[in-house]
Amino acid sequence: MANRDTSIDPRLLKSARKHFREHGFLEAQLSDICKDAGVTTGAVYKRYKGKEELFEAVVKDTVDSMNNILNESQKIDPNSLSDDELIGAWTNTEEITRIWYTRLLEMKDGLEILLKCSEGTRYSQFHDQWLERMSDIDYAYLKVLQDRGLADKSITRLELHVMVSAMWQLYSEPILHGMTDDEVVHHCKIAGKLFDWANAMGITT
Repeated sequence: MANRDTSIDPRLLKSARKHFREHGFLEAQLSDICKDAGVTTGAVYKRYKGKEELFEAVVKDTVDSMNNILNESQKIDPNSLSDDELIGAWTNTEEITRIWYTRLLEMKDGLEILLKCSEGTRYSQFHDQWLERMSDIDYAYLKVLQDRGLADKSITRLELHVMVSAMWQLYSEPILHGMTDDEVVHHCKIAGKLFDWANAMGITT
């Protein structure tokens, strides 16, 4: 049996990233992706069922990283936390904002493709679904604070979701709009002050 050309996969994925980013999933042509990668369409179909599965391969690491952010948070039971630990979870600072940006910048290319170019794939609603899961996690923390009489009990799950979505815009938009590292650092200083979660949630200490 002939040896498999191991150079095909990275060339194909690199070309696919380029075309998906420039044209979006729906407009990107598999023939153009193959041409730029220097491979035949037959070579693609030996590896993937079609264009959508190729797209999934391009964004897999980013999807895994984004889901890991949620999975890490879900490992913690907010009921097991002390009052101080729960309140601390709602503290937003420039440092915390920069930690978020560091994580997102590490997956910048994939995140851009996933959020801007996925229409027509099963990931077209990934952004909204991810925010729903994040809101569920945050609301679990808020509900414990409310039950302990440490937060405003009138704040609903829907209200929190709107605020979480707005915060996510602060994190994702600079990356999607191609801010430089210096611009991101400056933005962190602004964003770190903009969301005073403890005050917004009516948290008492």
